[in-house]
Amino acid sequence: MTVRPLSWLISSLPNHQCDEGHPVCLLCTLSERDCSYASQSPPENFLTSDTSSHEQSISPGDNHSQGVVTLPDITVLTAASLSNPDSLKSPSINSHQDPTFDKAINLNHMELLIHLTFDKEMFNLGAGVEVYPSSRSLAFALNTGLESPYLLYQLLAFSARHLAFMHPESSASYLHQAVTLQTRAVSLFNATWAEVDQSNCVAMLLFSSILGHHLLADTLAKRDSGGLDAFMTHYVQCLEMHRGIYTVASTAWPLLMESELEPILSWSSRFNSRPPIGNHCQRIRELVDGTDGLGREDKDVCRLAIQYLQVGFDAVLAKEEQGNRFQMIFSWTMLAPPEFTGLLASKRPEVLVLLGYYALLLHYGRIMWQVGDAGAYILGIIVDYLGPEWDHWLEYPRERITKDLE
Repeated sequence: MTVRPLSWLISSLPNHQCDEGHPVCLLCTLSERDCSYASQSPPENFLTSDTSSHEQSISPGDNHSQGVVTLPDITVLTAASLSNPDSLKSPSINSHQDPTFDKAINLNHMELLIHLTFDKEMFNLGAGVEVYPSSRSLAFALNTGLESPYLLYQLLAFSARHLAFMHPESSASYLHQAVTLQTRAVSLFNATWAEVDQSNCVAMLLFSSILGHHLLADTLAKRDSGGLDAFMTHYVQCLEMHRGIYTVASTAWPLLMESELEPILSWSSRFNSRPPIGNHCQRIRELVDGTDGLGREDKDVCRLAIQYLQVGFDAVLAKEEQGNRFQMIFSWTMLAPPEFTGLLASKRPEVLVLLGYYALLLHYGRIMWQVGDAGAYILGIIVDYLGPEWDHWLEYPRERITKDLE
């Protein structure tokens, strides 16, 4: 089974940057871009951090930092270790004779690993919490990452992203680490293989899923000045990435159901297959059914998206819910048909109203660190974009969010 590699993703990653390899960096080679770093002299020591030597600027898109943020340099791994995965394996007993061995420990990464190990909230949008406790699943992911270093890089990147949220006073440094590690993770993944088999299907799914969580957190934190147009650019990219996760899972499903992930995947499949119960989406159903602005196939696409959205409302508003009641916040971006992404990209008014209902689902999950006030923000820019003639169709999510914020 062949899965399209993620090289297409490199150029769409937020704040993608050169990985500083020589003579041409791996990231620019994979994305077929001219490498501006190739003409520069290689640094003498990648493991030495000097925050006063020079600064880099990125736009992290974090709730705590808006616009361009000035970031100090931080310690990174050597480029040689990326181009030679064997160098990441455990050293031999005689490795103390290697003069570079005492420089191999990176305390920044150790901090990220410790945070990853002990924090309980980082993956709170994940599936199967009840059937696969977080401590067990993390240990499994770390062990899997020993055979697939790109997974370890992405785990550390997501840990840095969470620390940026938790410590806004140090968010610039943590966001820089997150971008650097994520870029290297994607580079390693794309350089590895495209054929899915029993030996790599678990690592590929874990990597793409954690990357998807990371990109969703980045996207929901965007507060660009361009309003809906700017947000939709980021959100559509996020949707396309999440469709890639769905493709990996569906392609390798028989193999995955024979793996250690079977309990999580079975629970998630049962959750997503629930019939909708409530009527929270009744008005948007009426809009889709009665509009002349959508063709028959587009209406079917929207109805399926509404069905999953109602399952999400049923879960978050239930008095008792087994497992993660907020799972649909993440899953909806994968389960909506691929044609739905095109409708969103074209900013069809009926589809934007539907996105406004998803904003209400986000609002109900505002206690999640990845979400925060994203629901209220997204609904606000949709209302501004559509104008008063669409207020009737957005009345329900507006009333619900306004009431909660009073």
